[in-house]
Amino acid sequence: MRKTLPLLVLLLTAAQAQTGVGVSPPRALYPAAPGTSLTGSILVDHPGRSGTLQVEVVLQDVLLQADGKPLYLDPGSHPRSLTRWLAVSPLAFLLQPQAAQEVRYTVQVPPDAQPGTYWGIVFFESAPAGSRQGGEGLGIRVKTRVGHVVYVEVGQVSRSGRIQGFRYLPPSREGPAQVRLSFQNTGTGLLRLKGRVEVRDLQGRPLAQAEVPETASLPGATHELPAPLDKPLPPGRYLVLAVLDYGSPSLIAGEGRIEVK
Repeated sequence: MRKTLPLLVLLLTAAQAQTGVGVSPPRALYPAAPGTSLTGSILVDHPGRSGTLQVEVVLQDVLLQADGKPLYLDPGSHPRSLTRWLAVSPLAFLLQPQAAQEVRYTVQVPPDAQPGTYWGIVFFESAPAGSRQGGEGLGIRVKTRVGHVVYVEVGQVSRSGRIQGFRYLPPSREGPAQVRLSFQNTGTGLLRLKGRVEVRDLQGRPLAQAEVPETASLPGATHELPAPLDKPLPPGRYLVLAVLDYGSPSLIAGEGRIEVK
């Protein structure tokens, strides 16, 4: 079942979650064999100087949408869901200001698990202790969320991908002009991508360069990668060249054309 988060329930990074909790580390990756188990730990802290927080654990799956934004799902919603194998303790606790709590988890890999990367998110949902939701319209419980992503690589994984195309996005309130790469993860393993893009005129003369910030690409996903530009491109047709690094000796390269109207 798809989840749409209410406006007041925000997905935050540890740096942003100053009204909630911080989480360290933000993600972890483990190798594992079928039929084995592993354990991990997360340090959850209250960076504020006042107010006790009630913290609850929420497990969710996540997939990447075509525009690169995450889609949060119930546990067990896709074949590579790790949340089916995940047990977390404690599931709820109180945090005093400047205090921290260690949360431990266990992953039990089934004996028949197929090779590849599996993943899930351990969310920590926090709100002021003693607050109430609802109550005949008197009061709103404001919650924040920050997550720890767990990746488990079972057996031998393959890492591969390809650039399928490009499009130009003009500047908007959401950000600067950018070239967006359509990327397909064709392997069974997680990719952490970063790279560069070069825009040329049709005669091959370089006009602009942009960096692709580090982005996670999930197995089987087809999604966009942003490459923000220093300034917008004038109307015209352009050649785009891109090179992506995913931590392998080989690189992923692609080229195509865009039109700016």
